[in-house]
Amino acid sequence: MQHNLKGLDFVLGDETLLRDAPVQKALPLFAPEVIAFLDAFSRLTLTDSEAKSWPDVISLGFWCRASSVARMQADNMSATQRYGRGVAFHIAPGNVAVNFAYSLIVGLLTGNANIVRLPGRDHPQTAIVIRLIKSALKSHPLMRPRIILVRYDRQQHINDALSALCDTRIIWGGDGTIAQLRQSSLPPRALDIAFADRYSIAVINADAYLAHAEKAQLARAFYNDTLLNDQNACTSPSLIVWLGEHIQQGRDTFWQHFEVLAAARYTPEPVAAVNKLTQLCLLSAQFAGVKKVSGAQNNVVRVELSALDKETLDWRGNSGFFMEYVARSLDEINPICHSRCQTMATFGVSSDELDSWLAAGFRGVDRIVPVGQTLDFSLQWDGYDLVAMLTRVIARPSS
Repeated sequence: MQHNLKGLDFVLGDETLLRDAPVQKALPLFAPEVIAFLDAFSRLTLTDSEAKSWPDVISLGFWCRASSVARMQADNMSATQRYGRGVAFHIAPGNVAVNFAYSLIVGLLTGNANIVRLPGRDHPQTAIVIRLIKSALKSHPLMRPRIILVRYDRQQHINDALSALCDTRIIWGGDGTIAQLRQSSLPPRALDIAFADRYSIAVINADAYLAHAEKAQLARAFYNDTLLNDQNACTSPSLIVWLGEHIQQGRDTFWQHFEVLAAARYTPEPVAAVNKLTQLCLLSAQFAGVKKVSGAQNNVVRVELSALDKETLDWRGNSGFFMEYVARSLDEINPICHSRCQTMATFGVSSDELDSWLAAGFRGVDRIVPVGQTLDFSLQWDGYDLVAMLTRVIARPSS
């Protein structure tokens, strides 16, 4: 069946490669040719002068270097034979510049041909990554039919056409985006993987922080978790929970280091100032006891909450808008740890304390990572095992 592709802009690939994508052979999990291509891309990225200006691009290059892929392979290979499901159609979020590349690389590692709808927003990092992918393809031309990068608005007929070609559809976006994409039918055996609108938190023990020698380094780590992406990533903490005995001293010192860094590095859009003020007013109207605790500067706006409930994080902001809560124990954050809670970044919280708290069996919190590692991507994401979902198993009797 011929589908209407009017309005589809090819950034990499063309209509012939697109229509031929379903006949590309399924590669095995961690195919050697894919690993070789990613190693070439990684080397180009880590030596590129323009890429070095963007920590998220460099992190991508480190993530797919040969030694990193080898660790992924060791963690995910088994006696089971797995091959790609066929064509993976990725819909990247508009507000995270390099997310499309992580999704694409997972599709490649799992043996699939890939159609990627790029972010509509013009991110400098996106352009750099595309340039480096094109450069890596010069020495690995056999990968060209497996990487098709496109842009288009929100035309339903294009969603229909690309969805009809795929075996797995990976949607990154808000609930509205997911609902719109699901209006486009999939083939009978195709799967949807939806990364919905979620939020993340940080938990910091103030006493451990005050004893920490590298406070400036920790401020940089928290900056990378948050303001590097304007706090738009689902992994970016929007609520900081404080534990310990010397909380006020710890908070003051932490934010002093962070605000100095933000003043030097972060320039939000002018509308962000209005949005943060609006968010403060909305939050104050919705919940009792909300108190602004930051100073007159507007780069970082901090509000203290007197209580948490299941809807608190529905009122989160971005671009340097942080909620804070002082807790006596981890149990006080239970109301917000439902299915919309994705990542918990921690500092100074012991494994035993976390294990005891997790025993309650929350429906949320899919990742617990140190502060500074919320953006570190893995093949287990949002509670999904992406290797299992993007491959098919060939069952054979044991010999």
